[in-house]
Amino acid sequence: MMHPRTTRPIGWTVWLGVVLFGLAAAWTTRLGTHWPSVYYMTGPSMEPTVAAGQYFLAWSPAGALSRGDLVLFRFEEADEVFHVLRRLVALPGDTVAMDSGVVLLNGKPQHWPFQILQPAASFSPMAIDGNLYSWGPWIVPRDSAVLLADTRDMLGWPDSRFVGFIALSDIPARATRALTGRKLR
Repeated sequence: MMHPRTTRPIGWTVWLGVVLFGLAAAWTTRLGTHWPSVYYMTGPSMEPTVAAGQYFLAWSPAGALSRGDLVLFRFEEADEVFHVLRRLVALPGDTVAMDSGVVLLNGKPQHWPFQILQPAASFSPMAIDGNLYSWGPWIVPRDSAVLLADTRDMLGWPDSRFVGFIALSDIPARATRALTGRKLR
């Protein structure tokens, strides 16, 4: 005598495990889609916007960029590669300058947050124009951008005052939120 085959429904814990595994796989492989990554701000170069020690989300690919966005750019020094958070202040074709720390974009002052910790430290031989707080105007070439630290007297760590124009192809991600939920702007 043959017994009919019986099946049991799969329990909800098994389904939950399958769903969680699928989500974890999608997150780690990103499946070629737009997913956030978590980054850690190692120093004070973007204060007052992003504090040293703060975690934030960045989306890759960066998508459509706007002036004022916080972006990560790929910076290579010697044999090391860094992803550096900076403010995108100018896009191709823009004219950009700085007067006493305030960015002038196409002749108009921008009201993005910034700070100057040591006003006397306005000159650096490492800066392209020498002066950290007042320079330009520069006209941004095709396929490039100007990126700046919000702390204007960070000496030597990369932004456009030290390394010049940044290729748009070197901007892999756009930062959007601190992990506290606060929108970055």
